[in-house]
Amino acid sequence: MVIQSKESNSAYFTVDFECFTHDLCRSLGADRRPKLRTSQLIKSINNLENIISSTAHDSTNLTFFCTAISADLYPDVLKEIAARGHEIACHGNFHDDIDKMGADELYHSLKLAKDKISQTVNQDVIGFRAPRFSINKNDFERLDVISQLFKYDSSLHFENQLEFDNWKQKCNLDIIEFPVPQQRMISSKFKVKLGGSYLKLFPSSFVKKAASISIENGLTPIFYFHPYDLYFGYGLLASWKELQGANFRTFWYLRQIQWAGILNWSQQRKLQDIFLSFNNIGPLGERIQDMYFKE
Repeated sequence: MVIQSKESNSAYFTVDFECFTHDLCRSLGADRRPKLRTSQLIKSINNLENIISSTAHDSTNLTFFCTAISADLYPDVLKEIAARGHEIACHGNFHDDIDKMGADELYHSLKLAKDKISQTVNQDVIGFRAPRFSINKNDFERLDVISQLFKYDSSLHFENQLEFDNWKQKCNLDIIEFPVPQQRMISSKFKVKLGGSYLKLFPSSFVKKAASISIENGLTPIFYFHPYDLYFGYGLLASWKELQGANFRTFWYLRQIQWAGILNWSQQRKLQDIFLSFNNIGPLGERIQDMYFKE
């Protein structure tokens, strides 16, 4: 089942709420769990809300795709996000690629994640996004698993409505898809998504152009950010001590400073530019009943 927004020049704004320091230390095999960054995460949310409130939108609320480990480590932060009116959706148990899991393993992992997050915020969790968008659009086995647990998914990429419609003909699953569009720019092989690396490495005008092309191609833009995109400083980075025992410790210590530190200083201006240019429709889950279905 596929749905599409009627509004032009409007977009969805979402946050992939990951625990950067924990995910990094875990993936590199560090010896210890990093300290909590509660105040920094709240600051990143405040930064985002300040940008939204300074511009005019239909809604000031977004969808936060949260990992279950974030619910374990930061239950009060997730409760605060929900209390502010934002939608809480699922981003997996850990920040692991789901295309590396078998169907049974994936089901149990997502079921555990959904239950943890739902219990933390005391509300039903109906949406899912795969960590790092780690699912192929034709991987109907894993999409079927997602459909068993969630009402909608936002993990797939399409360039235009025709490609979307062709996929729909092959997908017989009972799930609503909110695709994150990607557009070919510069060359036919270079595909630009609306957030993450592309917003860090390129001017906001570049990402805005990709969003405008998406609208021209019949797809509603979905922008996505991370807490470390929204925190303008170094407070969300793992310390040298916390990376003790990690593989390639020196490389990743310096790499994170570049990626989630130095490159973040321009993020506030870029985010303000994007929020000024596109109207925020609101949380994905709230829009399901207001969307029209294309058969």
